[in-house]
Amino acid sequence: MAKPEPPPFEDFNARLGAARKAQEQVERPASGEHRRFGLAYRVAIEMAAGVAVGGFVGWWLDSWLGTRPVFLLVLGLMGFAAGVLNAWRAAQAAAKVGEGEDRRG
Repeated sequence: MAKPEPPPFEDFNARLGAARKAQEQVERPASGEHRRFGLAYRVAIEMAAGVAVGGFVGWWLDSWLGTRPVFLLVLGLMGFAAGVLNAWRAAQAAAKVGEGEDRRG
């Protein structure tokens, strides 16, 4: 059985060009939309991580020192406050980036 001849190189370039044009025509979400989703996920993760870390350290201290949920509550609230602060900072940074894009655009 004979192997089929590969298509000529010029044919490959034509097919590649057509594929690139088709890819460019596919609608993609605006980069601003990606940034908003990214910011929303970042804020959610900042909040959850702050509470989780503070709560875990508080729970560990309570179990190590034999106290009731004193440290759990205190450090959980401090973790929540840290999460809110980090989320606020992320939102402020995103707002500054958005203002710079508005001026350029």
